[in-house]
Amino acid sequence: MLLRRIIFGALMQAARNPTVQKKAGEAAGKALEAAKPGLLRASRRAGELTRQAKDKVTSPDK
Repeated sequence: MLLRRIIFGALMQAARNPTVQKKAGEAAGKALEAAKPGLLRASRRAGELTRQAKDKVTSPDK
């Protein structure tokens, strides 16, 4: 319990540091750029599946 408190205290202290905040922001930006192509593909695929499902629901039964 004491070790946990020490570790979290150190992390909170580091999170208040502007330099650490800047580096964390840069890392998050890089992660977002790396994930963007996959997210766009998934979004496009979800749109296609939604349109297909809508067409099935709205089309008259044969």
